[in-house]
Amino acid sequence: MVNIDATIIAQVLNFIILLAILAKFCYKPLLKVMDDRRNRIINNLDSAEQTRLEAEELKKQYAQQLADARAEATAIVDKANKIGQKLHDDYMSQAQAEKEQLMATAREHIEQEKQQAMLDVRTEVISLATEIAGKVVSEKLTGAGDQALIASTADKVLNK
Repeated sequence: MVNIDATIIAQVLNFIILLAILAKFCYKPLLKVMDDRRNRIINNLDSAEQTRLEAEELKKQYAQQLADARAEATAIVDKANKIGQKLHDDYMSQAQAEKEQLMATAREHIEQEKQQAMLDVRTEVISLATEIAGKVVSEKLTGAGDQALIASTADKVLNK
């Protein structure tokens, strides 16, 4: 049988006292440290989740701002293209108007030159006709009536 002597009782009492001392001074602080650590981990996880949500919100905002900036850039480019096209069209119409004005001026100048050339030719024809007629008739025609007759004859020849 089991013999219970004073040594076993002392060992059991020492063991119980040791458990009480450990429970009082080690177990409760150890549980407190573990609870604090668990709470800190939970807070860190909550903080990380909150930070992740904020980061996602910022990402959405930046994506929206980027889309807005791209839309604005596209609008600016379109506006610049329209202004450029308008300027091009304005310059082209201005150049066309200047071309037409220059052509009209050139036509007028050509017409004036043509009229002047016709007058010069008419005068020369009259002079030559008078000289030829004078040589043919052997006398020089100098009268005003003779000059008018030659001028009308030259006009008829030139208009044919």
